[in-house]
Amino acid sequence: MTFSKVIGQERVVGSLKKAIESGRVAHAYVFYGPDGVGKRAAALAMAAALQCDAPSGGESCGTCGACHKASKGLHPDVHVMMPTTKEQDLQDVGARLRMLAEDPYQRVDYRSRPNLDGKRSATNKQVHIFIDHVNNHLRKEMSYHSVEGKYRVAILLDADLMRVDAANALLKLLEEPGNRSVLILVTNRIDHLLPTILSRCQQIRFDTLSTADVERALLSRGIDASRAATLSRMADGSIGRAIDLASNEDLLQTREEVLEFLRVSYQGKGNRVVSAADAMSRPGREYTKFQLLVLLGLLRDLILIRASGNTDLVVNIDQAEALLRFSSNLPDANLENMVDAVEETAMLVERNINLRLALISLSRVLGRSMRGEPGVRMVTDLLEVTA
Repeated sequence: MTFSKVIGQERVVGSLKKAIESGRVAHAYVFYGPDGVGKRAAALAMAAALQCDAPSGGESCGTCGACHKASKGLHPDVHVMMPTTKEQDLQDVGARLRMLAEDPYQRVDYRSRPNLDGKRSATNKQVHIFIDHVNNHLRKEMSYHSVEGKYRVAILLDADLMRVDAANALLKLLEEPGNRSVLILVTNRIDHLLPTILSRCQQIRFDTLSTADVERALLSRGIDASRAATLSRMADGSIGRAIDLASNEDLLQTREEVLEFLRVSYQGKGNRVVSAADAMSRPGREYTKFQLLVLLGLLRDLILIRASGNTDLVVNIDQAEALLRFSSNLPDANLENMVDAVEETAMLVERNINLRLALISLSRVLGRSMRGEPGVRMVTDLLEVTA
């Protein structure tokens, strides 16, 4: 992995290359920002540049032995750790880290991809960075002298998932960094890291990517131009999300299910609402979360159409005619209330709540909001009445 393969993020890449070229590399960094925008890619590129036998301008050559090993995830002085369940399946972790080395923009974490077989499923086991993993792997590896590289480099993915005792163990490593060692923490939620950890790290912010950057990334992966244009708008500046959408063969069907849910909600017929809620909840909690994300995208487009009067900025551009009809036929729809209701439901789905009842309640709120009825109650209020 080289910096040239990091998509967008010119500001960040320029800063890191300058630090490497000048030899003023901090002992610890926090790479933070939205999901899927290149934090992991930059971390791997930095590790390769630090180990490269013939770097130029802070960039790795990409051809020497050190670069080859780093690109394959095989360099003995580059260590990558990710949150797992308490009982690590080392073979499965190894497979995920190899996938990460091949393409750092794809999902390999246990939260969003519990299984590598592509099946929609979730794990009930907690996923964290545990103190045993920090002590027995990270701190132990970083205490040794480098085997063959110039630095000892450790990359800690999803660092916000450290348990408190693990974070305190990591703090000891930060307080006594080894000579020529570099630790890179990667996180989407910097506010979940201990202030004592943040104070000992150089913080590097990553921004969302432009639609053009995401579209180019999809085109480079063989996605046809029309599909790439649509998905890049739906990805909200995240290549990771765009890749997820591109690999989701059920995306178009999911969107049709969501549109049907809106139609049924507007009609408000009890038996049809229950049937629609059953259909949406049947595949499971993770799929319901994805459906709600698709629904939020459609509502966002409707708000843009209402504000601008055209479809220039809509994400679901292939549904432009349907969205225009909706906006024209339902001028009194309370779109802001609909967005609040969907976001509220998404938070409820994260908890151990009955999906079917949550979706029935959401349908009632959406229906009343679309019909412009006053005094619409929130989803949690209706859930209490339903229960």
